[in-house]
Amino acid sequence: MKTAGSILSYVFKNLGVEEKIRFESLKRQWHDIFGEPLSLHTFPVDIKDGELLINVDSPVWLQQLKFFKQDILKKLQAHAVREIKFRHGRVYQSRFQKNSEPQTHATRHLTDSEINWIDHTVSSIDDADLKENIKKAIETSLTHNP
Repeated sequence: MKTAGSILSYVFKNLGVEEKIRFESLKRQWHDIFGEPLSLHTFPVDIKDGELLINVDSPVWLQQLKFFKQDILKKLQAHAVREIKFRHGRVYQSRFQKNSEPQTHATRHLTDSEINWIDHTVSSIDDADLKENIKKAIETSLTHNP
């Protein structure tokens, strides 16, 4: 008998959302993986085909991190990250950091292209309840991101 987790993993992989789900998990764990001060000056902003884009809040940190790229990459291999790129940009504090108050982020409206992508992504799911639950999970993930 298969577990619900193994079935969902299979479904997410076939829908092409497995990488985004792992990315959301990585964002929640960022502070625990890297601790301070690194987690205060960096934050993952996107992933595509195993390449993680990390925003860095200052040019000085950006320069320093280039020297530690391979060490950082080793810590991220468990999250299926095969390559990383750094860029100077805004760093969001994770609402899951230890010793921090939960942060609330304003929700945003989905664009027409995001709505179409979500509909296309779940269109192959026959089970109506599962389809609706996955659709809501994706919508929530997209609308509540900082």
